[in-house]
Amino acid sequence: LLTLWPNYFCEAEWPPLLHCQNLLTVQKAKSIAIFQGILDRVIGRREGAKPTYAAWPCTKLKLSVGQSVLCRPQMARGEYQVNRPHSKFRQQKLNAWQPILTAGSVLPTFFVIGLAFIPIGVALLIASNNVQELVIDYTDCVMEEKLCKDEISDPTKIMENPPCRCLVAFELHHDFLAPVYIYYGLSGFYQNHRRYVKSRDDVQLLGNPKHVSSDCFPFQYAENEIPIAPCGAIANSMFNDTFLIKYKIVDQSDAVVPLAYDEIAWPSDLSKKFRNPDSVPLSAAFEGTSKPPYWRKPVYELSNVSSASGFQNESLIVWMRSAALPNFRKLHSRVLHVDTFANALPKGNYTVEITYNYPVASFDGRKRFIISNASWAGGKNSFLGIAYIVVGTVCIVMGCVFLFVHMKFGHSLSCHVIDTVLRRKRRCCRKKSLRTTKTTLIYFN
Repeated sequence: LLTLWPNYFCEAEWPPLLHCQNLLTVQKAKSIAIFQGILDRVIGRREGAKPTYAAWPCTKLKLSVGQSVLCRPQMARGEYQVNRPHSKFRQQKLNAWQPILTAGSVLPTFFVIGLAFIPIGVALLIASNNVQELVIDYTDCVMEEKLCKDEISDPTKIMENPPCRCLVAFELHHDFLAPVYIYYGLSGFYQNHRRYVKSRDDVQLLGNPKHVSSDCFPFQYAENEIPIAPCGAIANSMFNDTFLIKYKIVDQSDAVVPLAYDEIAWPSDLSKKFRNPDSVPLSAAFEGTSKPPYWRKPVYELSNVSSASGFQNESLIVWMRSAALPNFRKLHSRVLHVDTFANALPKGNYTVEITYNYPVASFDGRKRFIISNASWAGGKNSFLGIAYIVVGTVCIVMGCVFLFVHMKFGHSLSCHVIDTVLRRKRRCCRKKSLRTTKTTLIYFN
């Protein structure tokens, strides 16, 4: 009663819902008990004062606590005070728009999406097919009739194993237009494993070589508790094969293809996630740290240029960005287009001398050497273009099917829908009427 009518109307001013002479007497008798419970819970008792309750002749309740009289002004007829914030957001009355899906709006949408996606997919597919690419699997590379993968099968003895160098010959049947990139590919290597992805220390990579996180375990410390820089399983398993590409020129000595190892990492990674210590030279900055167990040389010797060594070595940065799938490729270097290779990697015979350092036999993996150029859409990737074409085709087909259904059965379906809506509306009105009646009876009983 307090919630709906907090001012306790007199008999003559009770809301129309309560003008029932048979229930009025019962309601008066119950009002005092209800009001007493609310007083004890909400207002509380004053020290030394005893609350009293009285019903006025007009049936309006009066509360007195000591000398205080708590009674709100009487509201006019038809006015109901509701204890809730007057906000559209809090009352969930914000303006909204709900589109009505009709044949006139859905069918054009299907056709527009289809007509837009198919040309985009065709353009992406053509761009991908225009990318020139050569992939060579060199896992079973041989040196002096010995498999290199067997010679370096134990990575813990990497310093004891002499480098395994093998030659792989290949031929380019067409000029590879600039820009040309060199990639390495790995198969069966799960870089997306949760523990592997976490096994790094981002604080250390920001220029704090002696800061070691517990996530790097078991590649945190070397012997005598010397911190490893960079720590963790990702850095420890860094790809370290090297490639020396030679172009065979008739009646001349072989020309070495110049490679550059800069501008291969994401600029955001290079500027925000990886920094070298402030000390110069880098060897002094990394003093008191140890190289990862599977590395042949410390991090500050990864490059002959100091600015490209240490934590800002771009080959390291590329490797530290984990791949999502077990079969992946990463950028190794880019061809410097100078002299003979100014505009392209010319067609002809080549050899690549591979320093086989990276072991893959332990997890049955495979290694690939990849030469590729790029188009306006990036590297060679047919999936994106095919996906656009498939989605566009499906939309066109669905649009045709729905158009046929609408043309053949549209009138009967519309009548059926309208009849269903009207029946539901009538049923809803009957339910609301019954609900209101039940609420009224429950309130008075």
